Amino acid sequence: MNTEKEKEIIDNNYIFSKEKVNNGHQPEIDYLKSTSVVLMIITHVYLEYNMGIFYYIMVITDNILTASTFMFLMGIGMKYSRHHEPKNYIFRGIILLTLGQHFYLIRDSLPNLIAWWITGNKNFVSRAMLAFQVDILSFAGFSFILIGLLNIMKFSDTFILIIGIFMNIFNIFFFKCMKSPNNYLLSQFIGFFLLTNADAYFPLFSYFIFVAFGYWIGGYYQKMLNKDKFYNLVLIFCSPIVVIFIYLRITENIPFLSQFTPLEIYCLMPGHVGILYCMDNLTLLAICYKIHKMLKGKTPEIITHIAKNLNQYYTISYSITIQVSIFLKVKGGENAPSEMKYPTLFSFLIFIVCRILIDMNDKYIHYTISTLKNSKRNFVFALIWIISIIIVIYTYPKIEVFANMWNDYLK
Repeated sequence: MNTEKEKEIIDNNYIFSKEKVNNGHQPEIDYLKSTSVVLMIITHVYLEYNMGIFYYIMVITDNILTASTFMFLMGIGMKYSRHHEPKNYIFRGIILLTLGQHFYLIRDSLPNLIAWWITGNKNFVSRAMLAFQVDILSFAGFSFILIGLLNIMKFSDTFILIIGIFMNIFNIFFFKCMKSPNNYLLSQFIGFFLLTNADAYFPLFSYFIFVAFGYWIGGYYQKMLNKDKFYNLVLIFCSPIVVIFIYLRITENIPFLSQFTPLEIYCLMPGHVGILYCMDNLTLLAICYKIHKMLKGKTPEIITHIAKNLNQYYTISYSITIQVSIFLKVKGGENAPSEMKYPTLFSFLIFIVCRILIDMNDKYIHYTISTLKNSKRNFVFALIWIISIIIVIYTYPKIEVFANMWNDYLK
């Protein structure tokens, strides 16, 4: 921003330029990513073990920093990616879908399959079917692919946001007016896109609005000249509404679309909830920006490390959380996770283990699916998908009740 024209724009207190002038690293995004990851690890532990008063504090926190935050940041990140051609987005989407399958095998399918062989408890074989599920990684994969396709069609950022809004509306109509297929596998496949009676926490049509909003904001972010003024306006106009919304989410049954249960609302993210969470995410980003300024522009190393290794922290931490739960159930029965006495300490230990494993991989192993050479990558990709399909074919006929979010995974 060295030209006389740009200096004049700043002097006149404009927020945005007509050109891209803010293309560098954005520390406030790292702050929000890392905060979300730490709270996510703790929340997953407490949701899995459902322990103590602190559990209810985490429920409150989960209403502030939600999955929509990751999706919003993912949309902004797409704009700042060095590889932002449509083919790059599509390839990244395929990588994320495969990473998701790899993750579901390690976190759910293989441990539950082993537990079933040991105990004979059919709840474990039902959970082993979660080789295919609508988790945040599969959602991210389809979102990248969709953004790539929409870019091929030369749609503007605003039109992509409008598409996200209409997708959300259609999903509500589909869930309310259409019946899920009787075939569970078909229902699970549709669940990747629309909410069904299968395991479909994050259907593409529900949550793409947050990616589209982040992508739209990212376009303006690259043109931002005056972050101070922008975030002051966000805090003035958005934060009061967000505070009231979060309070009502926690204490009251908000009377919009009251025909839906809280879980259905979470999975559908209907219009008013989606808009308010978009405002929530902007407010959180504004707070992170203010914190970064208070620290005089210094970013702690741990913040950078978490933001850089977001997927690794997510997959390692959640795998440990679920695998320990499975081990306790095998050891002491279905109610065994209540034996967890120090879940907060356990969360902290999980975080430490994640850091150690990530550093060891970076220093000694250098393994990531996305950096494998073509022949090795194709072999690993094929193996992951083949194993997933084999597990489904093997377990499907043996299942009496399918474990999913609607029955709390038969816990």
